[in-house]
Amino acid sequence: MSKRGEIKNLSKAIEDVFSQKHFRIGIDNVKVQDAWVKTMGKNIQKYTFKVYYKKGTLYVKLKSSVLKEELTFEKTKVINLINQELGKEYIKELELS
Repeated sequence: MSKRGEIKNLSKAIEDVFSQKHFRIGIDNVKVQDAWVKTMGKNIQKYTFKVYYKKGTLYVKLKSSVLKEELTFEKTKVINLINQELGKEYIKELELS
């Protein structure tokens, strides 16, 4: 932290704020949710009603049991596609319900 009255670069100040743990968790959650939408497309998004990320696991609640079965068989592929979209290995497990 800088001393009171010390001039600080704006980008450094923003970086300091967003590097705090509680901000980082929220930002990661939003990134993963966006990657889910981009990767899976609008058709699957219609059958999805909740997507959230926590500690390496992506939780997805689906409206269709048939879609749940299909995605269960392709879990590894889905995880790899989303991590590829993110450019980093965020997701280690996918929980479908």
